[in-house]
Amino acid sequence: MTLHIVTGADDNYAPGVLVLIASAAWHNPGARFSVLDMGISPGNRGRIDGLGPALGVPVARIEIGADHFASIPVTRAHLTRSTYLRLLIPDLMPDEDRVVYMDCDMAVTDRLDVLAGMPLGDNIIAAVADPSPDARELAATGIARGDYVNAGLLVMNLPLWRREQTAVACIERLSDPARPLLYEDQSALNIVARGRILMLDPACNVFTDPAAWTSETLPQRLAVAHYVVNQKPWRARPHMGGIWRFHADRIAAFMPPLPPLSWKARLSALNRNRRVAIGLLMGRKKYRDQVAVAALMQSRFVAPYLEAQAKVSAR
Repeated sequence: MTLHIVTGADDNYAPGVLVLIASAAWHNPGARFSVLDMGISPGNRGRIDGLGPALGVPVARIEIGADHFASIPVTRAHLTRSTYLRLLIPDLMPDEDRVVYMDCDMAVTDRLDVLAGMPLGDNIIAAVADPSPDARELAATGIARGDYVNAGLLVMNLPLWRREQTAVACIERLSDPARPLLYEDQSALNIVARGRILMLDPACNVFTDPAAWTSETLPQRLAVAHYVVNQKPWRARPHMGGIWRFHADRIAAFMPPLPPLSWKARLSALNRNRRVAIGLLMGRKKYRDQVAVAALMQSRFVAPYLEAQAKVSAR
Protein backbone atom coordinates (compact mmCIF):
# COMPACT_ATOMS: atom_id res chain seq x y z
CA MET A 1 0.00 0.00 0.00
CA THR A 2 1.34 3.43 -0.97
CA LEU A 3 2.17 5.80 1.87
CA HIS A 4 -0.15 8.80 1.48
CA ILE A 5 0.79 11.72 3.72
CA VAL A 6 -1.70 14.55 4.16
CA THR A 7 -0.95 17.86 5.82
CA GLY A 8 -2.72 21.20 6.06
CA ALA A 9 -1.71 24.80 6.50
CA ASP A 10 -2.34 28.46 5.98
CA ASP A 11 0.40 30.79 4.77
CA ASN A 12 1.99 31.05 8.21
CA TYR A 13 3.00 27.41 8.01
CA ALA A 14 4.03 27.16 4.34
CA PRO A 15 7.76 26.74 5.13
CA GLY A 16 6.84 23.80 7.34
CA VAL A 17 4.81 22.17 4.55
CA LEU A 18 7.77 22.36 2.18
CA VAL A 19 10.21 20.82 4.66
CA LEU A 20 7.75 18.12 5.74
CA ILE A 21 7.34 17.01 2.13
CA ALA A 22 11.07 17.21 1.40
CA SER A 23 12.09 15.25 4.50
CA ALA A 24 9.38 12.61 4.08
CA ALA A 25 10.21 12.11 0.39
CA TRP A 26 13.94 11.86 1.21
CA HIS A 27 13.29 8.81 3.37
CA ASN A 28 10.12 7.55 1.62
CA PRO A 29 10.61 8.12 -2.12
CA GLY A 30 7.50 6.13 -3.03
CA ALA A 31 5.17 8.31 -0.96
CA ARG A 32 2.55 10.69 -2.29
CA PHE A 33 1.35 13.87 -0.63
CA SER A 34 -1.74 16.04 -0.32
CA VAL A 35 -1.73 19.57 1.07
CA LEU A 36 -4.94 21.11 2.40
CA ASP A 37 -4.51 24.79 1.55
CA MET A 38 -6.41 27.21 3.78
CA GLY A 39 -5.14 30.57 2.56
CA ILE A 40 -1.62 29.86 1.34
CA SER A 41 -0.34 32.80 -0.72
CA PRO A 42 0.09 32.53 -4.51
CA GLY A 43 3.87 32.63 -4.17
CA ASN A 44 3.96 29.79 -1.67
CA ARG A 45 1.42 27.83 -3.68
CA GLY A 46 3.84 28.01 -6.58
CA ARG A 47 6.64 26.71 -4.37
CA ILE A 48 4.55 23.78 -3.16
CA ASP A 49 3.32 22.95 -6.66
CA GLY A 50 6.87 23.01 -8.00
CA LEU A 51 8.41 20.95 -5.23
CA GLY A 52 6.75 17.64 -6.14
CA PRO A 53 8.12 17.47 -9.70
CA ALA A 54 11.56 18.54 -8.45
CA LEU A 55 11.59 15.70 -5.91
CA GLY A 56 9.88 13.18 -8.18
CA VAL A 57 6.89 12.66 -5.89
CA PRO A 58 3.17 13.41 -6.44
CA VAL A 59 1.97 16.45 -4.48
CA ALA A 60 -1.69 17.45 -4.75
CA ARG A 61 -2.94 20.72 -3.28
CA ILE A 62 -6.59 21.15 -2.29
CA GLU A 63 -7.84 24.66 -1.63
CA ILE A 64 -10.16 25.11 1.36
CA GLY A 65 -12.29 28.21 1.92
CA ALA A 66 -11.21 30.54 4.69
CA ASP A 67 -14.72 30.47 6.18
CA HIS A 68 -14.47 26.81 7.20
CA PHE A 69 -14.63 26.39 10.98
CA ALA A 70 -15.40 30.11 11.42
CA SER A 71 -17.74 29.33 14.31
CA ILE A 72 -15.23 27.19 16.21
CA PRO A 73 -12.83 29.05 18.51
CA VAL A 74 -9.06 28.58 18.60
CA THR A 75 -7.73 29.14 22.09
CA ARG A 76 -3.99 28.46 21.76
CA ALA A 77 -2.00 31.43 20.52
CA HIS A 78 0.36 29.47 18.24
CA LEU A 79 -2.52 27.88 16.27
CA THR A 80 -4.93 29.05 13.57
CA ARG A 81 -8.10 27.42 12.28
CA SER A 82 -6.00 25.40 9.85
CA THR A 83 -5.45 23.04 12.80
CA TYR A 84 -8.96 21.70 12.13
CA LEU A 85 -8.22 20.77 8.49
CA ARG A 86 -7.57 17.12 9.38
CA LEU A 87 -11.29 16.79 10.17
CA LEU A 88 -12.11 17.42 6.48
CA ILE A 89 -9.99 14.55 5.15
CA PRO A 90 -12.68 11.79 5.14
CA ASP A 91 -15.01 13.85 2.95
CA LEU A 92 -12.33 15.45 0.78
CA MET A 93 -10.85 12.06 -0.10
CA PRO A 94 -13.87 9.74 -0.50
CA ASP A 95 -11.90 7.08 -2.38
CA GLU A 96 -9.15 6.75 0.22
CA ASP A 97 -9.20 4.03 2.86
CA ARG A 98 -6.19 5.28 4.79
CA VAL A 99 -3.99 8.35 5.02
CA VAL A 100 -1.25 9.39 7.40
CA TYR A 101 -2.07 12.89 8.58
CA MET A 102 0.97 14.87 9.73
CA ASP A 103 1.26 18.35 11.18
CA CYS A 104 3.42 20.60 9.04
CA ASP A 105 5.74 21.42 11.94
CA MET A 106 7.34 17.99 11.61
CA ALA A 107 10.47 16.63 9.95
CA VAL A 108 10.77 12.99 8.94
CA THR A 109 14.03 11.15 9.65
CA ASP A 110 13.23 7.53 8.76
CA ARG A 111 10.98 5.29 6.71
CA LEU A 112 7.26 5.39 7.54
CA ASP A 113 5.98 2.70 5.17
CA VAL A 114 4.97 0.51 8.14
CA LEU A 115 2.19 3.05 8.78
CA ALA A 116 0.75 2.42 5.31
CA GLY A 117 0.28 -1.30 5.78
CA MET A 118 -0.25 -1.88 9.49
CA PRO A 119 -3.63 -3.47 10.36
CA LEU A 120 -5.96 -1.03 12.09
CA GLY A 121 -8.82 -3.42 12.80
CA ASP A 122 -11.70 -1.60 14.50
CA ASN A 123 -9.50 1.30 15.59
CA ILE A 124 -10.44 4.76 14.34
CA ILE A 125 -6.88 6.04 14.46
CA ALA A 126 -3.35 5.01 15.31
CA ALA A 127 -1.28 7.64 17.12
CA VAL A 128 1.46 8.24 19.68
CA ALA A 129 0.72 8.82 23.35
CA ASP A 130 1.34 12.44 24.31
CA PRO A 131 4.51 12.46 26.44
CA SER A 132 3.51 15.50 28.48
CA PRO A 133 -0.28 15.94 28.52
CA ASP A 134 -1.70 18.90 30.41
CA ALA A 135 -3.29 17.73 33.67
CA ARG A 136 -6.22 20.09 33.13
CA GLU A 137 -6.97 18.50 29.78
CA LEU A 138 -6.77 14.99 31.17
CA ALA A 139 -9.33 16.05 33.76
CA ALA A 140 -11.56 17.70 31.14
CA THR A 141 -11.50 14.66 28.85
CA GLY A 142 -11.51 11.99 31.55
CA ILE A 143 -8.68 10.20 29.74
CA ALA A 144 -5.76 8.72 31.64
CA ARG A 145 -2.16 9.72 31.03
CA GLY A 146 -0.72 7.20 28.61
CA ASP A 147 -4.05 6.84 26.79
CA TYR A 148 -4.26 10.48 25.64
CA VAL A 149 -2.63 10.83 22.21
CA ASN A 150 -1.10 13.72 20.30
CA ALA A 151 -2.93 14.42 17.04
CA GLY A 152 0.15 15.63 15.15
CA LEU A 153 0.49 12.26 13.44
CA LEU A 154 -2.58 10.14 12.81
CA VAL A 155 -3.03 6.98 10.80
CA MET A 156 -6.67 7.49 9.85
CA ASN A 157 -9.05 4.59 9.26
CA LEU A 158 -11.21 6.53 6.81
CA PRO A 159 -14.02 3.99 6.17
CA LEU A 160 -14.73 4.03 9.92
CA TRP A 161 -14.51 7.83 10.06
CA ARG A 162 -17.18 8.09 7.36
CA ARG A 163 -19.42 5.32 8.63
CA GLU A 164 -19.39 6.57 12.22
CA GLN A 165 -19.26 10.30 11.33
CA THR A 166 -16.23 10.81 13.51
CA ALA A 167 -15.47 14.27 12.14
CA VAL A 168 -19.05 15.40 12.79
CA ALA A 169 -18.86 14.14 16.37
CA CYS A 170 -15.57 16.03 16.89
CA ILE A 171 -17.01 19.26 15.53
CA GLU A 172 -20.11 18.92 17.70
CA ARG A 173 -17.89 18.44 20.74
CA LEU A 174 -15.79 21.49 19.79
CA SER A 175 -18.91 23.60 19.31
CA ASP A 176 -20.21 23.01 22.86
CA PRO A 177 -19.38 26.18 24.86
CA ALA A 178 -20.34 24.46 28.07
CA ARG A 179 -17.43 22.04 27.76
CA PRO A 180 -14.39 23.95 26.48
CA LEU A 181 -11.29 22.01 25.53
CA LEU A 182 -7.83 23.50 25.91
CA TYR A 183 -6.41 21.32 23.14
CA GLU A 184 -9.35 21.72 20.77
CA ASP A 185 -9.74 19.04 18.09
CA GLN A 186 -6.96 16.90 19.56
CA SER A 187 -8.96 16.47 22.75
CA ALA A 188 -12.23 16.11 20.86
CA LEU A 189 -10.72 13.27 18.85
CA ASN A 190 -9.37 11.62 21.99
CA ILE A 191 -12.88 11.70 23.45
CA VAL A 192 -14.67 10.47 20.33
CA ALA A 193 -12.14 7.70 19.59
CA ARG A 194 -11.71 6.63 23.22
CA GLY A 195 -10.93 2.92 23.47
CA ARG A 196 -10.34 2.60 19.72
CA ILE A 197 -6.89 4.12 19.33
CA LEU A 198 -3.95 1.94 18.32
CA MET A 199 -0.78 3.16 20.01
CA LEU A 200 2.23 3.72 17.75
CA ASP A 201 5.94 3.57 18.45
CA PRO A 202 6.89 6.83 20.22
CA ALA A 203 9.60 7.32 17.57
CA CYS A 204 6.83 8.36 15.15
CA ASN A 205 6.14 11.62 17.03
CA VAL A 206 9.04 12.85 19.15
CA PHE A 207 8.49 16.27 20.71
CA THR A 208 11.58 18.45 20.36
CA ASP A 209 10.81 20.26 23.63
CA PRO A 210 13.16 18.85 26.30
CA ALA A 211 10.57 19.64 28.97
CA ALA A 212 8.38 16.87 27.53
CA TRP A 213 10.86 14.16 28.51
CA THR A 214 13.26 12.82 31.07
CA SER A 215 16.49 11.04 30.21
CA GLU A 216 14.65 7.78 30.95
CA THR A 217 11.53 8.43 28.87
CA LEU A 218 13.16 9.98 25.77
CA PRO A 219 12.67 7.45 22.94
CA GLN A 220 15.69 5.48 21.79
CA ARG A 221 14.84 6.04 18.12
CA LEU A 222 13.66 9.00 16.04
CA ALA A 223 11.44 8.71 12.96
CA VAL A 224 9.57 12.04 13.16
CA ALA A 225 10.67 15.20 14.95
CA HIS A 226 7.75 17.38 16.07
CA TYR A 227 8.51 21.06 16.70
CA VAL A 228 5.65 21.62 19.09
CA VAL A 229 4.04 24.79 20.44
CA ASN A 230 5.81 28.03 19.44
CA GLN A 231 9.20 26.53 18.58
CA LYS A 232 8.75 26.53 14.81
CA PRO A 233 12.12 26.29 13.04
CA TRP A 234 11.23 28.97 10.50
CA ARG A 235 10.53 31.44 13.32
CA ALA A 236 12.83 30.39 16.15
CA ARG A 237 15.93 28.35 16.94
CA PRO A 238 14.45 25.28 18.58
CA HIS A 239 16.12 22.22 19.96
CA MET A 240 16.83 19.73 17.16
CA GLY A 241 16.47 22.54 14.64
CA GLY A 242 19.51 21.26 12.74
CA ILE A 243 17.42 18.41 11.30
CA TRP A 244 14.83 20.82 9.91
CA ARG A 245 17.48 23.16 8.53
CA PHE A 246 19.25 20.28 6.77
CA HIS A 247 16.14 19.63 4.71
CA ALA A 248 15.35 23.33 4.25
CA ASP A 249 18.84 23.81 2.81
CA ARG A 250 18.33 20.88 0.44
CA ILE A 251 15.32 22.62 -1.12
CA ALA A 252 16.60 26.17 -0.74
CA ALA A 253 15.40 27.07 -4.25
CA PHE A 254 11.81 26.42 -3.14
CA MET A 255 11.93 27.94 0.33
CA PRO A 256 10.41 31.39 0.90
CA PRO A 257 12.70 33.99 2.46
CA LEU A 258 12.65 33.33 6.18
CA PRO A 259 12.38 36.47 8.31
CA PRO A 260 14.96 37.21 10.99
CA LEU A 261 13.99 36.24 14.50
CA SER A 262 11.32 38.60 15.75
CA TRP A 263 11.75 40.53 18.98
CA LYS A 264 9.00 38.36 20.44
CA ALA A 265 10.88 35.15 19.56
CA ARG A 266 14.13 36.59 20.90
CA LEU A 267 12.45 37.70 24.13
CA SER A 268 10.80 34.30 24.53
CA ALA A 269 14.15 32.54 24.07
CA LEU A 270 15.82 34.94 26.51
CA ASN A 271 13.16 34.35 29.14
CA ARG A 272 13.33 30.60 28.64
CA ASN A 273 17.12 30.58 28.99
CA ARG A 274 16.90 32.82 32.04
CA ARG A 275 14.41 30.49 33.72
CA VAL A 276 16.68 27.53 33.07
CA ALA A 277 19.75 29.39 34.36
CA ILE A 278 17.98 30.48 37.55
CA GLY A 279 16.57 26.99 38.01
CA LEU A 280 20.04 25.48 37.69
CA LEU A 281 21.47 27.95 40.19
CA MET A 282 18.72 26.99 42.62
CA GLY A 283 19.46 23.32 42.09
CA ARG A 284 15.99 22.49 40.79
CA LYS A 285 15.76 18.99 39.34
CA LYS A 286 13.26 20.08 36.67
CA TYR A 287 15.83 22.30 34.99
CA ARG A 288 18.71 19.88 35.43
CA ASP A 289 16.57 17.30 33.64
CA GLN A 290 15.79 19.69 30.77
CA VAL A 291 19.48 20.43 30.19
CA ALA A 292 20.31 16.72 30.33
CA VAL A 293 17.54 15.85 27.87
CA ALA A 294 18.57 18.61 25.45
CA ALA A 295 22.12 17.26 25.43
CA LEU A 296 20.82 13.71 24.98
CA MET A 297 18.65 14.78 22.04
CA GLN A 298 21.70 16.26 20.37
CA SER A 299 23.89 13.19 20.92
CA ARG A 300 21.21 10.52 20.31
CA PHE A 301 19.31 12.07 17.42
CA VAL A 302 20.72 15.20 15.82
CA ALA A 303 24.46 14.55 15.52
CA PRO A 304 24.15 10.95 14.22
CA TYR A 305 21.40 11.92 11.81
CA LEU A 306 23.27 14.85 10.28
CA GLU A 307 26.45 12.78 10.02
CA ALA A 308 24.58 9.98 8.23
CA GLN A 309 22.82 12.34 5.83
CA ALA A 310 26.06 14.13 5.00
CA LYS A 311 27.47 10.78 3.89
CA VAL A 312 24.39 10.08 1.78
CA SER A 313 24.57 13.53 0.19
CA ALA A 314 28.25 13.06 -0.64
CA ARG A 315 27.65 9.90 -2.69
